Amino acid sequence: MTDNEDMPLVEKAHAAIVLAAQTYNPSIFTGTWLARNDIVDPDTLVGVRVFSPDIAQFQTSRLQVLVIPPKMQITFGIDGDVDGSELAQGIATRTVELLPQTPYQALGLNFEFFVAPPNGQGFDDYTRALFGDGDNGILREFSAPDAMFGRYFSKDYGQARLKLDIKPVQAGPEKKDLVRLSFNFHHEVSQFSPEERVRQLPEMIENWSSLRRYSESLVELATRM
Repeated sequence: MTDNEDMPLVEKAHAAIVLAAQTYNPSIFTGTWLARNDIVDPDTLVGVRVFSPDIAQFQTSRLQVLVIPPKMQITFGIDGDVDGSELAQGIATRTVELLPQTPYQALGLNFEFFVAPPNGQGFDDYTRALFGDGDNGILREFSAPDAMFGRYFSKDYGQARLKLDIKPVQAGPEKKDLVRLSFNFHHEVSQFSPEERVRQLPEMIENWSSLRRYSESLVELATRM
């Protein structure tokens, strides 16, 4: 999005790739296993890491990985110099290839954008102008000057079910008022054979960049006055 003073500004953005399963085996994810299978270079790991039968948790400067029995979740920034998307996609794809016996259930490709109003516009006025106009009874009930507004949308998009939740939040250590747009592209694979799941999941992960572009276009539509 443009940062023209008359336009809303995306202040930060991050994403996640979630592989849901009937059950994962976190004990597989050891430092040795990650290195041996070229998933993550051990020299790039930073901070606290946990490798146990119940949980695996590790991070690099670009992303964080959590593995618990219901899921594997990779979270990463997609703004500035901390874009971890390429590494995240590689980890998710490589994991599916190495662990085809895992009973995968679904893939979630998620994006979150935090948007500030244009310079000089109050936050309450901004959210009301975007989402609070109309003659619905609930909008009349929330007519106070300090009221804030959001929206929820859902539709099929390609092979996924898109859920978009928009709401005002206070983000960061400074508790700044921002509009959060949360996108979840949910691909259900439980109806397929194990072999078909393993074939489809990497193909779906490859769609990450196009889904990011689509999400960014919706951010523009949703937040432009």
